[in-house]
Amino acid sequence: MRKLPDLDVFDRGQIVGERRKGHSISEILRQLGISRSPVSRVYQEYMDGGQKSSDRANCKGQLPLTVCSERRLRRIVRGQQSQTLAPITSQRTVSKRTVQVRFTVRVSGPTRVPLLNARHQAARLAWTRVWSGQN
Repeated sequence: MRKLPDLDVFDRGQIVGERRKGHSISEILRQLGISRSPVSRVYQEYMDGGQKSSDRANCKGQLPLTVCSERRLRRIVRGQQSQTLAPITSQRTVSKRTVQVRFTVRVSGPTRVPLLNARHQAARLAWTRVWSGQN
C-alpha cells in the first residue's frame, strides 16, 4: 500500500469509476494499492458533490485590518462624515461594527421633534392664516 499526501485527478477518477461500476472498496484497494481511508473519502466527496476544501474564502468573517488599510479607512471616514455607514463599508471588506468601534462614528437615529402644545398650535395656525390670505 502506498501513502500519498494527495491523490491526483486521475487516481480520484479511477476510484470513482471503479466504485460506480460496482466494485467493492477491497477490490479497489488491491487494484490501485491505496489504503482504505482515501478510497472511502474520495468516493464520499464525489457523492456529496465535489472535493471539500477550506471555506475561508466563503466565510463572512473579516480579516484583521493592517496598519496601512486602517490609515486609509480612517481617511475615508473622516472625509465622508455626513454619510451613513452603509456607503462607507459597502465597497470595502470591513464591517460596520469595526468602523463604529475603531473610529467612533456616531450613528444618529431619527431626530425627535417635540409635539405641538396648545400655544404652538395656535401660533402655527395664525401664521398659516396670515400667509394664505385668510383673516
